[in-house]
Order: sequence, then structure tokens, then C-alpha cells
Amino acid sequence: MRRGNGKTSQLLPDAITRRLAPVLLAVLIFCPPASAELIGHGGPVHAIAISDDGATALTAGFDYSIIHWQLATEKARALMYGHDAAVSDVAFVPGTGLAVSGGNDGAVYLWRIGDTEPLRAVHRHDGNVSAIAASSDGALVASAGFDGTVRISRLAGDVDTVVLKGHVGPVNEVLFTGKGTQLLSAGYDGTIRLWNPFAGTAPDLFAEIGLPANRLSLSPDGKTLVVAGTDEAVRLFDMDSGKERRFMLGHEAPVLSIAVMPGGARFATGGARGQIVLWSMADGRPLNILRGHKGPVWSLAFTPDGSQLVSAGRDGRVIRWDVEAGSEIGARRPPGEVPYVPPGDVLAARGAELFRTCGVCHTLTPDGGHRAGPTLYGVFGRKVGTVPDYPYSKALRQSDIVWNDETIGALFEKGPQHVVPGTKMPLQRLGNPEDRQALLHFLRQALAFAERRAGQNKGE
Repeated sequence: MRRGNGKTSQLLPDAITRRLAPVLLAVLIFCPPASAELIGHGGPVHAIAISDDGATALTAGFDYSIIHWQLATEKARALMYGHDAAVSDVAFVPGTGLAVSGGNDGAVYLWRIGDTEPLRAVHRHDGNVSAIAASSDGALVASAGFDGTVRISRLAGDVDTVVLKGHVGPVNEVLFTGKGTQLLSAGYDGTIRLWNPFAGTAPDLFAEIGLPANRLSLSPDGKTLVVAGTDEAVRLFDMDSGKERRFMLGHEAPVLSIAVMPGGARFATGGARGQIVLWSMADGRPLNILRGHKGPVWSLAFTPDGSQLVSAGRDGRVIRWDVEAGSEIGARRPPGEVPYVPPGDVLAARGAELFRTCGVCHTLTPDGGHRAGPTLYGVFGRKVGTVPDYPYSKALRQSDIVWNDETIGALFEKGPQHVVPGTKMPLQRLGNPEDRQALLHFLRQALAFAERRAGQNKGE
């Protein structure tokens, strides 16, 4: 099931510099119990795709990673790395066991589900890839880019990529109709265009909404096109006539994402201020407003039975919603996962606070396991790239660095490329030496506490 994510060319920041460093702490995983989420990315999440059977999902992150999830257990099945920049979109290829992704490095990659590295590059753009789509028969992959082009490749055979030009400025969205005979695209120029991609003809101007068109989604019967725009409006177009059927206002900011419920009775849209609005397809009535994100909601996807909606955005949260109840669902985080800050230890408290926005990537306990990054349990004195069963980059596997106060401090002071040349780690640098001291002090305290607890448990 294709995601309905929204990454607008005018709102997205440039790709952050490196893949999230293995020394980042998992502070958020120690937050008080909250509704369960797919926790693993080290920052904003750009896209969600849910498999046709609803068992698994793919998420694309600002941390250069794609994570393959088991939805029922909310556990990561595979961490997939191939892009050299933020991953902007991801989609399952129907009926093939494959997936495709696009990134801010301009690459579109083909993956075998379960692999940790891509099979090959499908094609490339001269700039960020803003959206990708796979045809329903699994034969074609299309992508939209900041370079103003739409590109289409056949997955089977050695056939040249078709480059389609018609938009003025970045293309924000691409969407197949039928089995790939036609293609819709939406652009920063405010136009929606309809292509016959292999006919060699200019695209038809399907609609013009004035301001940038961000997202497109089709009803299951193919008769209604849902359009999200920067003017805070949601529009419904009749696909046969091309006429605008409804114009709806319900967001407080630009609309960035769309997902249509299987069956087509409802659809959801996500906005730049964290709102998710559930709508009636029949009459355009807003049915409910879901609030859980802080900041833009870039991606939405329904499960195949329509009972759940999954959302993600700039705040890094991937939330599962009960559609009928209008509330977050899922298991609770283990109550034992709370930050260890010694009473009255102001420095440790400051260190914990510094990692509040990037603590989804690592665990600190012996049984915490890996997330987007390896466990940090036992990190002090450990050689870089040696935690079993974690897919390190080549640069980390070959490094001779040992993690200690000096090397971890240098990582945050100078940045990953200066400490481990060739790594893909992104990292928010800490220029203030007092902040680095607080970070290291908290890490020492938290890991020492985890070791004491582990020893006590063994003695029971």
C-alpha cells in the first residue's frame, strides 16, 4: 500500500550532514510510558509505506536509513542503508518482494525486502528526489525531483530511463494511474499534469491550483483525485472530467500528506502544524482531527483493513492511530526504561536533556538491543564497529578507534567525518564544551546504573 506522505520542496530543509552517530544516547526511549510508536529513526521521518498484507511497514528517515518493521510487534526487522543523504520516500513494489526508495542524494534505489543494502540504483536525478511511485503491476518505477523532471524506469530488462519535462521548478509528487499507462505529477509551479509516459508527447495540464501542489492520492476506484496544497486547502477532482468537485478547508497551515482508506469511504490529510484531519470522501465533511505530532506531518498510510492510520513527520515520531476511536494505539514502553539521573545531579540532568530530541536510536541496557543505531551498553572501552549483528558502514568496521571520553567528545565537537573519515553518520555537533561534558557525564552515570542493575538481576 503506497504511503501518502508529504515532503514539500519549499518546506524541507537540506539534508543533514551525516548518518546518526553510534554514540548517540537513547534518552527518549527512557521517557515515561506513552503510546507505542515505531521507534528507531534518529530524527525526522519523511515517508511510510505499508505492505499489501498489512504485516510490515517501511519508514524513510532523515538519518539516511530505511527501517523495515513488523507492525504487530513494532520491532525493526532490518535496517537498510544505501543513500548518502536523507531518504525522502519509500514504496513497496507490488507482488515482487522488492521496494524502491528515493533520497536527497538524487538516487532511486531498488531493494530486496529484508536486505540491508540496495540491489542497485534504478536511476538518478540532478538534485533531491521528492517522491517515488511503483506501478500496480510492479513493472515500473517513477520518481519526481527538484530538478524539475519526472523519471520512469522499467525494473525488468535493460531499458533506458524515460525523462519527462513539463513542470517549471521542482516536482513534488508522482502517482501512477491504472497499471502504469498514465502518470500524474504535481509541482511547485501549482500545476497537476497527466502524462502518457511512453508516447513521447507533452503532458496534459490536468489542473492548475495556483500555489504549489504538494501531494496527490487516488481513490481505490480511480475516479477521484485528492490534492493537497500549500494554500491550506484540500481539493477533490473528478478524474474523468478533470473538474474540481470539492474545495475543503480544515487545516491551519499547508497540507503536506494524504492517505486514502481502502474502500475509499474516508481519507486523511496531514498539515504543517501537526494536525491530521479525517474526511468523508462522499461529501467532504471533516470527521475527526487527530493531534499528536509537533510540527509538520509528512507522511500518512492506512493499514489494508482501514482500522489503523500510521503517521510520521518532522518530530521523528511514527504514531499508530485507531481510526474509529481517534486515539493513539499500541503497547506501552517498558516502565523500567527511565533515565538514571542521580538526585541533585544538575550536570547529568543537563546531559539527559541534550539528547531528548535524538534518543530514539540507541538503548543503554543489556537487553535493549539495536534500533537505528547499535546498543550503547558497554560503549566505553569498546572498539568502533564491533557490536555483533549491527550493519556498520565500511568506514566504521575498519576503524581502530576506541570509544572513550576523548573520542566521543571529539565526535560531537568536530563531527563524524573528522573522527571517522568515510562514515555516513549524521550528528548534531555540540560546540559548547560544557554541553559535551554534561553529555559524557550523563552517559557514564546511565551506563553505570545499567551495569549495576544487570549485576543485581544476575544475583537474584
